[in-house]
Amino acid sequence: MKPQEQIAQLEKEKAALEEQVAGLKKRVAELEAARPKSKSRQQAAAGLEMLKKGPVALAQFASLNPKYPADIPYNVRNLLKIDVKTVRTAGGTLYMLPEHFTTYQAGLEKDKAAAKEAKEEIQAAPIPQSPQTRAAGAVLAV
Repeated sequence: MKPQEQIAQLEKEKAALEEQVAGLKKRVAELEAARPKSKSRQQAAAGLEMLKKGPVALAQFASLNPKYPADIPYNVRNLLKIDVKTVRTAGGTLYMLPEHFTTYQAGLEKDKAAAKEAKEEIQAAPIPQSPQTRAAGAVLAV
């Protein structure tokens, strides 16, 4: 066999193999598209939609997964790779996205400033005492 004939034959084989690889890649893509998403990923996607609307309580995640509601924010963090902030309050645990968290933090700062201002205002104002309360205080002091 001459070298040029051998090169031509190898190029034909190469073209056939490339065509076969392209067909297999196409089939893999079809199969991956047809494969249903995992239950955890579906729940994470639904949880993300809830989080986009605003802060979500743990009890609200129970509508997606009644047995393990805390799995929803975990799956959003780990499967979808989205930052979810956790806030512990007296009313329960809240989960929120960073943009809602910054708003929440700003609200807390305003509340703290208002409380501090009110406390200073109360301490600065003298408490008027009537003669009766002074007399009662003198009796108690004795």
